[in-house]
Amino acid sequence: MPKASVTRQIAREKKKLIDFVLDIEKYPEFIPFCIDSKVYEKEDKQDEIVIVADLTIGRKPFVDTYKSDVRYDKKNDSIHVTNIGGPLKHLENNWKFIQKKKLYRSSIRC
Repeated sequence: MPKASVTRQIAREKKKLIDFVLDIEKYPEFIPFCIDSKVYEKEDKQDEIVIVADLTIGRKPFVDTYKSDVRYDKKNDSIHVTNIGGPLKHLENNWKFIQKKKLYRSSIRC
């Protein structure tokens, strides 16, 4: 099965970035070719947030809807997404969020 890996450094606070990714209903506002999104279930448990959602992607006449199981692991700051319906047999993606330490420089003038 083909795999791909992408790493990005984004100048945002980790918590805000995670909240942004989990706000699936707003995806059509900023993701190209995302026509619609719908959250069916969202359950905030002690250790994880579980979301079942659809994304409708495409450009007419080529439009498909993908249903996904999205799980945010609060302890590890990771999101695992599994395809549970749509045109593809298998689609998974994993997100890992790591806050980089900020480097501060100081100078002393005499």
